[in-house]
Amino acid sequence: MIARLPQPIREQINRRLQNDEAAKSIAGWLSTLPEANALMAAELHGEPVNERDVISWEHGGYRVWEAHQDALAAVRQFSADAAELTQAASGQLADHLALCLTARLAAALREPVSGRDDPAGQLQRLRHLCGDLVALRKGDHNAQWLRLEREKLGLRMKEFEREEAVREMEMKEPERDPSKWHISQETRDRVRAELERM
Repeated sequence: MIARLPQPIREQINRRLQNDEAAKSIAGWLSTLPEANALMAAELHGEPVNERDVISWEHGGYRVWEAHQDALAAVRQFSADAAELTQAASGQLADHLALCLTARLAAALREPVSGRDDPAGQLQRLRHLCGDLVALRKGDHNAQWLRLEREKLGLRMKEFEREEAVREMEMKEPERDPSKWHISQETRDRVRAELERM
């Protein structure tokens, strides 16, 4: 029943549940809303939303909403952390990470095989680290390629705009040189003959 209510009302229900408001209180609040009453009249023969409906929503729709809110919060935090790290690394975070990872690879290669770690395990870890490094550098190269392509596109757009402005000027101003008027030779001869008669 609550799932059929308009989204803004469901949002308010979810916020109330998040603030630990009692299901009975929420049901009482819902019974005062015209949208909820209209839905109850149409689908539940006028039966009001009760505490059981709110509890049912709390175990279903509210849990989904709560998980969605957690995911949004995590994404916002990740974005903030990424922005802070990028700023701290002067925009070259991937380069610094690649350098650190390369140093760890070099250190791992120099370590002698210990009795507690089998060579196959060490090789597997190195392959994994190497794969991570390759993926990181590939991302850097793709980002740099994209930046260069954007710069090229910007230059092409400026050149196109300049050429377009020149074409527009040529269209507005008539050509002063008669040799560029594209008049046929026959018409030129007639004009010359008329001018000679004068």
